[in-house]
Amino acid sequence: MQALHNTTSEYFTWGCRHMPQRLVFFIGLLVMASQSALAASSPINVTLQLNWLHQFEFAGYYAALHKGFYKDAGLEVTLKEGSPNISPIDEVTQGRADFGVSSSGLVKSYLEGKPVIVLAPIFQHSPEVLLSLDPKIKTPSDVARAGAIGLQPGDESLDLKAMFVNEGIALDKLKVDTEANGLKDLLAGKIVAMNAYLSNEPFILQKRGIAYRVIDPNQYGMDFYNGVLFTSRTAEKAQPEVVSAFRRATLKGWEYALAHQDEVIGLILAGYNTQEKSRDYLIFEAKTLADLIGADVIQIGHSNPGRWRHIVETYAKFGIIKFNYSLDGFFYDPNPPPPDMTWLYRLLAATLLVGSVVAAIAVYIHRINRKLQTTQAHLVDSERRADAGQQRALEALAAQQQFIAMVSHEFRSPLAVIDISAQLLAKKPVVQTDSKAATLVTRIRRGTVRLAQFLDTCLTQDRLRDTGLLLKPAALDLAALAGAASEGAQLLADHHRIVTEVQPDLPPLQGDAELLRILLANLLSNAVKYSSPASEIRLRVTNVGDRHILEIIDHGCGIPADEVSHIFEKYRRGRLAAGTPGAGLGLALCWQIVQLHGGHIHVDSTQGVGTRVVVEFPAESSADAQTSQFADLPPT
Repeated sequence: MQALHNTTSEYFTWGCRHMPQRLVFFIGLLVMASQSALAASSPINVTLQLNWLHQFEFAGYYAALHKGFYKDAGLEVTLKEGSPNISPIDEVTQGRADFGVSSSGLVKSYLEGKPVIVLAPIFQHSPEVLLSLDPKIKTPSDVARAGAIGLQPGDESLDLKAMFVNEGIALDKLKVDTEANGLKDLLAGKIVAMNAYLSNEPFILQKRGIAYRVIDPNQYGMDFYNGVLFTSRTAEKAQPEVVSAFRRATLKGWEYALAHQDEVIGLILAGYNTQEKSRDYLIFEAKTLADLIGADVIQIGHSNPGRWRHIVETYAKFGIIKFNYSLDGFFYDPNPPPPDMTWLYRLLAATLLVGSVVAAIAVYIHRINRKLQTTQAHLVDSERRADAGQQRALEALAAQQQFIAMVSHEFRSPLAVIDISAQLLAKKPVVQTDSKAATLVTRIRRGTVRLAQFLDTCLTQDRLRDTGLLLKPAALDLAALAGAASEGAQLLADHHRIVTEVQPDLPPLQGDAELLRILLANLLSNAVKYSSPASEIRLRVTNVGDRHILEIIDHGCGIPADEVSHIFEKYRRGRLAAGTPGAGLGLALCWQIVQLHGGHIHVDSTQGVGTRVVVEFPAESSADAQTSQFADLPPT
């Protein structure tokens, strides 16, 4: 074999000496290209730093590794187990790991200058809570007074810290132990409370018959992401194809893990059970985490920039970070634009243009005088026409406003009469026993409700735009408001089922009853229009801390990802709305109403799965001091 190699080398050397230099150069390029191709076919080694000990919390990564998803993506992945004293953010930014798993505190590290970029928040709702065995501890204030608290280092327990600040407890007043040995130290009395996961420690205590108390940040307004997959900005810029491949394979692994929970539990028991959990323990963990991931409604790994900004605003409000911030560079774009070749096109265009410019200059100078004379005449004529056109536009706008007011006045009374008559007809025995008659009466009522709702939307839009609508805040019963809205929406629904969930003993909301009625009517109407037949639409009303939260959840066609940021624009209608009645006014009006009440609205949607609209109002609204001048345009 060595002799053959030597002979071949000598023959190649002789041939190169007698070949033209260009041919030798060409062969050299082919050799280098083949070497690059061989190198590219080798798997790339990357490391993922977990933020805790092995458990079902990281099931998607185990599935991606052992089902070959990482291998198919050309990656050789090493999983590094976490511990209480390891910060994944430090591991990644200091080059000891390529990827990491963190919490929503990642955004704080970014704003402090650490070069991190969020790839995918796996848990849409955080499972992290504060756990205590003391029956006297019921609130964060009780914990602060009781003694030492076991928390993770750095920004890994930021949700819990924000909860304390929200309750008026300064962080430097807390006795934080970042090296506490979890449940062992809690049972030994060395700490009075500890950061825990709803999917972990509660199971152990239940099995031992030990009573415990959970203080959930979600109940104090801290509903943040968790299980956040991230990398460094350096890695994303240096190897964008590796980052993209790792993210895709990871999300595929999570889809598999949630669909094959029993199989992945077996995998954990066989190779990752460093905590020696039982199968029942892992089943409990899997069920709890699956609910927090919410893959039945939201696409796994969905990252909402608006929600991240809300998290930052919450941190800023509590003084955890400064108010002046920018999230430019924090978000990962899974579909980056193609390489910018503009410079090449410009160079080619400039080369061709140089030859043409010299000849064109002479022609231009000759024609410029003639054009100036013609343009001057046109300007005089155009100004005259513009003045007349502006006057006609103003007259048309005034006529339109007068027409809307007339339509509203003239149509409301007969619409009310028609609706009342239809209700009376529906109670007649002859209608109740005749399905065709009952269907006809229902259609009559449905038509009047839709027309009245459309008139409300148009008239309110007009008042918001032109008259500076002044709100009329009052203490509102949210349960009654939600019930009335659901009843009206049920009338519009052919086969849908409207389900209303209202938290008991809700405090009143300071708001304008008429505008909030229009808000709920529009949101529920949209859910009905774009939901699958016979599907369920859920209206959920809760109170968290100092906020009222309204959620409308449907299982309809969803909204394409590139359209979500535009849905509150006036007259905006998506691609999937073709053929569905609508004018593109409702959501723009909803945005204005929420802003007038000092609230916040955002949308989570997955095409083909469904949509979740969340509206948040402060309990003590400042709406009485606001007019439509502060909310005339939706976000773009």
